[in-house]
Amino acid sequence: MSGDHNTEGAAGMAVGGGRVELPVQGRQPLTEFELSVGERKILQFKRKPQITAVAELVWNALDANATDVEVELRRSSMTAITDVVVTDNGHGMTPERARNAFQSYGTTWKTSRTHTEGGERILHGRNGEGRLFAFALGDQLTWESAAWESNDFGEELVGVRIRGNADHATIWQVEETEPTREKPGTAVRISVPQGKPLSSLERDDAAANLTAKLAFYLRAYPHVRVTYEGRRLDPSDIIVGEPIDLELDLPEEYVGEDPPPVVTFVEWNKRMSDRKMLICNADGIALGEHGSEWSDGIISFTPYLRANLFNGLSVDDLHGLTMAHSGLLDAAVKAVQKHLAVRGAQISAEVVRQLKTEGIYPYDDQPATGALAIERQTFDVVVTAARHALPNKGAARSLSVNLIRTALESSPGDLHAILKKVLALSDDDRRHLKNLLDSTDLTHVIGAATTVTNRLNFIQALRKILADEHLRKNLREVDQLHPMVNKNLWLFGEDWHMTRSEMGLTNVLQAHLEDHLGGDVVLEHELEPVTQPDGRSGRVDILMFRSRRDDNSTERLVIELKRPTVKVGPKELAQIKGYAEAIIDDPQYSGVNCKWRFYLVTYDYSDKILRDIRQKDRPAGLAVVQEEYEVWVKSWGEILDAGERKLRFFQEQLNYEATDDRVTQHLRESYSHFIPDALAQTQDESEETEPTAISEQEK
Repeated sequence: MSGDHNTEGAAGMAVGGGRVELPVQGRQPLTEFELSVGERKILQFKRKPQITAVAELVWNALDANATDVEVELRRSSMTAITDVVVTDNGHGMTPERARNAFQSYGTTWKTSRTHTEGGERILHGRNGEGRLFAFALGDQLTWESAAWESNDFGEELVGVRIRGNADHATIWQVEETEPTREKPGTAVRISVPQGKPLSSLERDDAAANLTAKLAFYLRAYPHVRVTYEGRRLDPSDIIVGEPIDLELDLPEEYVGEDPPPVVTFVEWNKRMSDRKMLICNADGIALGEHGSEWSDGIISFTPYLRANLFNGLSVDDLHGLTMAHSGLLDAAVKAVQKHLAVRGAQISAEVVRQLKTEGIYPYDDQPATGALAIERQTFDVVVTAARHALPNKGAARSLSVNLIRTALESSPGDLHAILKKVLALSDDDRRHLKNLLDSTDLTHVIGAATTVTNRLNFIQALRKILADEHLRKNLREVDQLHPMVNKNLWLFGEDWHMTRSEMGLTNVLQAHLEDHLGGDVVLEHELEPVTQPDGRSGRVDILMFRSRRDDNSTERLVIELKRPTVKVGPKELAQIKGYAEAIIDDPQYSGVNCKWRFYLVTYDYSDKILRDIRQKDRPAGLAVVQEEYEVWVKSWGEILDAGERKLRFFQEQLNYEATDDRVTQHLRESYSHFIPDALAQTQDESEETEPTAISEQEK
């Protein structure tokens, strides 16, 4: 297209390459272009990352040989961002250059060049797309530029204004103006619609994220000054050490590349929210991003995949990068993962060494196995990730370290609350740490280890009580056995552990209770009123009930806990069978898609019911099996054996043995209100009370 404009005040419109003259009254000549590409193609840039959009505007300024670029967020009185302004002192645009730059999509003066005018610096863009990234920030775009233009009398400073609007994304206006500045340069103003959030530009790490994208360029040209909200971007402020080039195990098709592709690993001293791999030319000039965010709770870093074959990548090329260079990208990812493992171990070892030097590392130097080894490994990861949030010294530092250890030891679920409330770890840091821990499953293993050991302790503890005739006779069902079973319903299946009583069942269960099970059986939520005439708690059998549902069906569990002194025989089996049939036949549940499981749980049962509960081709204990329900009879010994078998694998992996001291301690710590008094007493307490009892007898 010709660079001439209508000097009599007419404007030209180019449609798909043509131009139509339009009269313009009282203004400098204006040219309006309609791009041949569709709006959808242009508006895809609205979805680009906001920091990337700012970076593209900065790159345009740097490609114009700017030595000073300022990014400013202008705000209203309500503190909301109204405009994003990028100002530079580059060579600017003449009206002619502006027309050539904006009249079509994907074309630019940079296409055939590798360096800026005068050969001063490496060029970044070559696709004519950078200006369109501005749509990610706002809907109305304005460029005000001034440049030197040669004429018959020498050179004069000329001005130009370019406008674009998301409402008419294919229409661009280029208007000649009087220069608004005394020297060449350009100011880009993006008007932000009311209510549009630009949160990534307001984050504490926004400047650092922008610095990461420009890092290699700013290191190569230290005389270039880029500021963000008045703060100069300096890679040396945030880089840890020197960048490291990671060698790649390259697929055969890339072996001949000169120079060979490489990943440059740059570590930062602050957390970055923008953590994708940057695709760069061999000089490290970032051309685009690839893949998802790297998630590492210990190291903040950016990997730069550098290769000459990426020169001139378009947006469409970036979208197809995985298909075109999958082997290279896989090699880059593996190299980064390998380096992260090594570097993370180095940092963690240094943190642990420092804590040991201070005398506050909460583990001794003895080799650890099983759950303790896993807990210790997780502690090292967590304290390393939280190292910057720990107090620098004193009691507060020691307390923080011990809080982390305590949470991992007994309640891993509390860990994130400690990191947030005590150490004030940022949301991002906690999110990245969570991803790290989830990916290694360490806290899950610790949580499982705690669960397994607690369950093993409970099994052995209940065995201890039931095996001791004195303890068994003194075990009260109402306020001791029932609460303990209630806390350990996993004994009847893992899925029942977190379920609750279904109060809607109460009326139906109560209606058939006395007729079939007798007056000694009480629903679990009606235990408190059960007393003997002298006011003491009554000896009763307890009926527990639970329910669970999904979209397609319902399951219900009914457990009759018999007193340890009751030996179950034909009478008790007939009662639970009759009770089950009555419930199933009740009109409220007739025809309902529901599976019922009735358990009669006892300390012992009579040989007279063995034929009923030891039937061929049925699991031991299954007395009745129908489509809608099952009736089981189980002794505590059988239930505890089954629970132990399920936990045996974990027990072996954790190298854990439930000793008598451990299970007794577990009972006292977890079930102190539910165990016989004789077991609740510590050895010291027993020794103190025993002489008193003797002296009373002597009296």
